[in-house]
Amino acid sequence: MSSLWKTMTNGHRARVNFQRDIRCFTKTWLNTAVLDHTIQPAKFFLVHRMDRTMESGKTREGGVCLMVNNSWCDSASFSPLSRSCSPNLEILTIKCRPFYLPQEFSSVIVSTIYIQPQADTDTALWELHEDLTLHQTQHHGAALIVVGNFNSAHIRCAVPNFHQHITSPTRAGRTLDHCYTQFKDCYKTQSRSPFGKSDHAAIFLMPRYKQRLKQEDPVQWKVARWMDQSLVTLQDTVDDADSDIFRHGSDDINEFMEAVLGLKRMAQFTKLSSENFPIRSRGWIKPSTML
Repeated sequence: MSSLWKTMTNGHRARVNFQRDIRCFTKTWLNTAVLDHTIQPAKFFLVHRMDRTMESGKTREGGVCLMVNNSWCDSASFSPLSRSCSPNLEILTIKCRPFYLPQEFSSVIVSTIYIQPQADTDTALWELHEDLTLHQTQHHGAALIVVGNFNSAHIRCAVPNFHQHITSPTRAGRTLDHCYTQFKDCYKTQSRSPFGKSDHAAIFLMPRYKQRLKQEDPVQWKVARWMDQSLVTLQDTVDDADSDIFRHGSDDINEFMEAVLGLKRMAQFTKLSSENFPIRSRGWIKPSTML
């Protein structure tokens, strides 16, 4: 991967510069002898990586890396959450608070995963389940994105409420690279040519997620318009009503008051003019508005 930037074509460089908010790499083969700036594709990318460790028992392959675009989320709004490198699972997780984020999300949590072909799939998925459950509990309201090389593993066996978005083959006719989120159909994928000498296709994920506000039908409030004669009109309506009907039909003072207030509310919406305003409209609050 250290020679990745040198082997990129102009088209690859353009995609890095203009079409990426965050980039995820697996099987980086990196070690402590490789410095961050040698793999940094551009100065405005923050490099966050986890190389294979001696404890994992791996002497080759392995390693995961995340690169975050400063124009999407700067270092002040970024924090690492967890990292682990076991014989069965490699995972690096970060939390971002981008400059633009739909209001229903408190932050974005991204995990990049590598499960090697010889790994114990059940153990790897159990470790992944524990990690994701912890983040969901500690960061309620965050959008979780899990992406990486899963080989034969499928996260839905352990976390059934996540949805897979990559459907096209990524290597030798098989879909080994997956992207999971909690939301159905929130990404559209395009398969691109591999970076450098990689034997996996590069996957471009384009957002299709609609904000919760746009998913729901528009809601309008009906607001009464209070004019100079409004109180006089309501007073006349109450005076014309036979109060003995409410008094004899009520068993206690609470029922009597509820009946009188019901008459007032009915008169308000039948005798007074009203206007409809969509929720979040700033124009419905006026000096003459009374709820």
